[in-house]
Amino acid sequence: MDEIKDICFKILVTTPGVSRVILADKTGLTLIHFSRFDFDLRDVESMGAISSAVYLASEQQGFNVGLEDMTTLVAEFQTGKILVASCGNAVLCLITDNDVALGMARMTINQAAKQIETLLDILIEQDWSDSDFEYDETISAVEETISSKEEDEENEFLSDLQNALRELESF
Repeated sequence: MDEIKDICFKILVTTPGVSRVILADKTGLTLIHFSRFDFDLRDVESMGAISSAVYLASEQQGFNVGLEDMTTLVAEFQTGKILVASCGNAVLCLITDNDVALGMARMTINQAAKQIETLLDILIEQDWSDSDFEYDETISAVEETISSKEEDEENEFLSDLQNALRELESF
């Protein structure tokens, strides 16, 4: 995760005109944020959530009209721009001043998004491989327990049935 933080921080300090960098997962949860200025943490959280939602909605809109994969979402405002790019399971958001070199910002966000996606995939893979939870073994153990219980219940049923038949024979 430190490498991802380094990438985000590097964007902030090396790209003129970028004032905030936010990485959020696709559910809208902010994972990382850096800013040139102090601002309310609620603003960061809402920016991550909104960036993710708007990106996903725009991506779906593009699919609906046959535009294939979306690379970068750019929203231009009177005093700045917001750029958002997908990083696999996350979105990277840059908030810029109006005088940002848009081509440079687009190139920067797209390169960083690819790097972050690769690192996130590695983290996810490591998390799964480091897990102590073995699915196959657990499922087998559960199946054996269920099978054993079913067998016990069946044996008990047969035993009760045999006892009932013996009692009927005695009448």
